[in-house]
Amino acid sequence: MKTVITDYIPQRPPMVMVDELIRCDHERAVSSLQIRAENIFVENKKFTEAGLIENMAQTAAAMVGYDCASRNVPVPVGFIAAVKNLAIESMPDVASTIQTSVIVTNQVMNVTIIEGRVEQMGKSLCTCEMKILIQK
Repeated sequence: MKTVITDYIPQRPPMVMVDELIRCDHERAVSSLQIRAENIFVENKKFTEAGLIENMAQTAAAMVGYDCASRNVPVPVGFIAAVKNLAIESMPDVASTIQTSVIVTNQVMNVTIIEGRVEQMGKSLCTCEMKILIQK
């Protein structure tokens, strides 16, 4: 699934933390990101915690954006409302690629709850539950 990711997310460089949407439906998505030295979330040649969280949030945004585009409706803007049970095992290095998956676990009014996981070569780097507030 080749995509122009900025067609599906509101962020623009240098704040884009997703390179490609690999798989997507209305309940789950998988994205990839190559960690580049010039990324604003790189410190000491490692992708930071904030970058991992933003990457999960943008993967969720891309999932919604892709769904909206397929139905030809406007893409809503979402904001991270809460992060729960954040577990970070390690930080990816510059020049490596991460794969991020998000699954919608609940939706109540304008709040979507997702479970996110960032992996590298099959090894879990980060997991969390995230509440995303969708602006109407």
